[in-house]
Amino acid sequence: MTGMIVFAFALRRIGQSPCNIRLAQAAKRIIDEADDTIVVVVQRTTAIALRELGISVKHIIERRPGYEGSEEVVRQAARVFRQKGIKEVILVAQPFLQLTKCIQLVRKAGFRTPSFWKLCRMIGWIGFDRQSVQPWTRGPVRLVFYTFRQMFLGYRPPPELSE
Repeated sequence: MTGMIVFAFALRRIGQSPCNIRLAQAAKRIIDEADDTIVVVVQRTTAIALRELGISVKHIIERRPGYEGSEEVVRQAARVFRQKGIKEVILVAQPFLQLTKCIQLVRKAGFRTPSFWKLCRMIGWIGFDRQSVQPWTRGPVRLVFYTFRQMFLGYRPPPELSE
């Protein structure tokens, strides 16, 4: 049995972000090609997109107070995976910067993951969403700036920008 975490990227208040649709499509491709049973844990917006693609989702990240962030997603997913005895986790996230952070978080939690490059090939292009309410998901320069603010200044976005 293998675990999978499908992260969200780029939130729209109305409708689905094309980034989350592409993340859901990547997850569906990976699930469809898998030889093993995959236990899928998803963020809420990607869960909606997966359901629209016909994928049943049983483990959806619970909304908590404050900004959710990748750390909370991994924390909740790790609890599910430990209960099921899962040791290896496939990550589906924006390959540009988000995936690197998610791999580090999942490995720190004690799970194995495929290599960054293998995951990039599995996921494909996700892109950005100029209509996202989250400014850092609107383009690569904004995401780099956001990442530096997080890393060096401890920046946490306001809760209203959480998925």
